[in-house]
Amino acid sequence: MKTNLLFGIIANSKTRVRCVFCGVYIPKANKCIDQHINGTKHKENIDLMSENGISFHNDADILYCKPCDIYLPEHESVTKHIETDSHANWGAAMQDLVEGEFIRLNDYLSSKSDNAFCEVCQSEILCLLPNIEEHVNTLSHRGNIAERLKPLNGIFNCENDDEVWCKVCDGYITNSVSYILEHIDEDSQHMEWFMEIEDLIEDQDISLEKYLSNEFEKSAYCKKCNVDVICNVQSLEQHIHSESHINQLSVIELL
Repeated sequence: MKTNLLFGIIANSKTRVRCVFCGVYIPKANKCIDQHINGTKHKENIDLMSENGISFHNDADILYCKPCDIYLPEHESVTKHIETDSHANWGAAMQDLVEGEFIRLNDYLSSKSDNAFCEVCQSEILCLLPNIEEHVNTLSHRGNIAERLKPLNGIFNCENDDEVWCKVCDGYITNSVSYILEHIDEDSQHMEWFMEIEDLIEDQDISLEKYLSNEFEKSAYCKKCNVDVICNVQSLEQHIHSESHINQLSVIELL
């Protein structure tokens, strides 16, 4: 008789059951079973399943890995499978493809769908490596990525449609998808500005959102102090080291 299928516990013999998720055998006693399914390792394996496209087929008492398209052998636990070269290589290849592309894999990895979802294109993609690669390289996707990144990088349209203006660098860029993305990803001045400012405001609860998204805005916003701060290194440093800001941080830490 099967026991606690929801938790991957199945009958094995008269004296013990097997946890399919963890690949271990447990004495066939309610106390032992409850102790196992409430344990940290078992709960971690359930989380890992939903993060790695692994599901339990209770009609066959077996685990199935969607990315690898295989049924796991009886002796292979969730963690053991995730560490295999085939699964790890798939994960690395997929992560490399979707990083920075606004593509969500959540529903695919939790076995709710066979598709990934592209947020910038508002479309589903059959979640196979060749399909994802094809999608991220389409002109429409690259264009949508550029439009999504412009207000996050202080880049604004000009009256002259041939150019856009980068507020961060105070310079003009040819208004094409390739030039805009190249500027964001590879321009040393642009990248150095972000690295310096982001390092400075880390853990300070200071937002650059309105500065970067508004062409005429001159200030960042300190959420701790509820004040605007001119968005340059000198002004931000002065504010961060000011008595009022330090006191606000101290109050929040005490809470």
